[in-house]
Amino acid sequence: MQVVRCLSLLLHLGCLAATEIQWYRTAQNTADRISPQPSLQFGGDFPSDVSITIDRSSSYQTILGFGGAFTESAAYVFSKLNSSLQSQVLQMYFSEDGLRYNMARKPIGSCDFSLASYNYDSTSGDAELADFSIDHDLALIIPFIQRANATLMSWSKDTLNIVASPWSPPGWMKNNDNPFCPLGCLHCQLLDQYQQAWALYFSKFLSAYAEQGISIWGITVQNEPEYCPTSYEGMNFNPQTEGSFIKNYLGPQLSRDHPDVQILAYDHNKDHVVEWAQTIYSDPEIAQYVWGIAVHWYTGDDFPNLNTTHNLFPNKPILATEATEVRETDPANPSWSKGEHYAHDIMGDMNNWVVGFIDWNLILDMNGAPNHAGPDECEGVIKCGSDGMLLADTDNQIIYPQVFYYYVGHISKFVPRGSVRISSSVEGSALECIAFLTPESEVVVVAMNTGDSPITFKLLDIVAGQPEAVKVTALPHSIQTFVYV
Repeated sequence: MQVVRCLSLLLHLGCLAATEIQWYRTAQNTADRISPQPSLQFGGDFPSDVSITIDRSSSYQTILGFGGAFTESAAYVFSKLNSSLQSQVLQMYFSEDGLRYNMARKPIGSCDFSLASYNYDSTSGDAELADFSIDHDLALIIPFIQRANATLMSWSKDTLNIVASPWSPPGWMKNNDNPFCPLGCLHCQLLDQYQQAWALYFSKFLSAYAEQGISIWGITVQNEPEYCPTSYEGMNFNPQTEGSFIKNYLGPQLSRDHPDVQILAYDHNKDHVVEWAQTIYSDPEIAQYVWGIAVHWYTGDDFPNLNTTHNLFPNKPILATEATEVRETDPANPSWSKGEHYAHDIMGDMNNWVVGFIDWNLILDMNGAPNHAGPDECEGVIKCGSDGMLLADTDNQIIYPQVFYYYVGHISKFVPRGSVRISSSVEGSALECIAFLTPESEVVVVAMNTGDSPITFKLLDIVAGQPEAVKVTALPHSIQTFVYV
């Protein structure tokens, strides 16, 4: 029994001298994995061809947090680990020594990453939801969430901000009588006569989870409403029909029953976020119920769309609620580029006003499974599992952290809820960076080098009213986090 590269990552973030910099590095072809480096000291400014400049006088959005998804597949794989490895997983994600996750996502009913398709009321025509029950979730999912929340609360005042998202209502509420969408989007929509029942379904879910000691922070109206999968759960909304459902049914229902639960619109790719935001927010009767908008990453960066959305609606936050990579074929020797992709996306999103980031499955098996939409071996192009930050060989009881576990940790571990993004800029190279000011008044700077050569640069900030600088070298394919006051 072992954990591969799973070391306790103790932080040294106590009272720092005014010009002392603690820093941590992950780098390809080294043993560094969020590893503390010898502390640095700021000195006087000096000329440099490459620089990262921090400007604390310019501040932007407040950060809500980071997390991953409690799918049934993740809960199932977690249940197959021995007690020691289960504790390791909880520590790696939710402890002070781990990634310090304080957010999560939870499907409402089944999704592709479930053992089979299920819902909470299979009684056809039960518009009053007399037979509603979350008993299915009691075996695996709810205990996993409860233990994660307990791990977080053992050291932090935070509780998990959980975003719950439906993939599909029970089939009997839809115009195809099917949780899947085998005939396309036009035949995968909510029936008018069950719109009120579907709103009530959300409310009953929230109440049932609260009875288990699990508070749901927010809900999205529909996972990926523009996609209509033929082999797993889905349902189609466009901006107008989702807005109408929020205005006439879901918003009033939750306002009465669960006024503290946030509603997030859209929950799909960044390519269409501007269009959805304009439709949802242009109607004040819809906008009054909507906290913000949720986005996924599957169409590419689309960072300008985030900036446009924020500029149009600066009081409505943007939250990234799903990202994943294709299945890793060699979990013991994972692709390094996936880590860089994750950090690039998080930094790009947050440099364009996103307030938090939630990854997909917390843990999967060696095939990127189970996934009821496809075979366990996951060799198909369409029916396929995906990657996870932690992959588990349940037969041999080994956990394989993937590279993006460490890259995300370079941000999530050092940027607590309530941190504020501050201005950072790069001159003279392709380094990527982002900076934050934490509630404890610590500056956190994250810098990434995705190139094949080392980059020596100047980190410049104003400390005690004076420009001060330090020379640093970013190794090839590395990410580093700097912390100072």
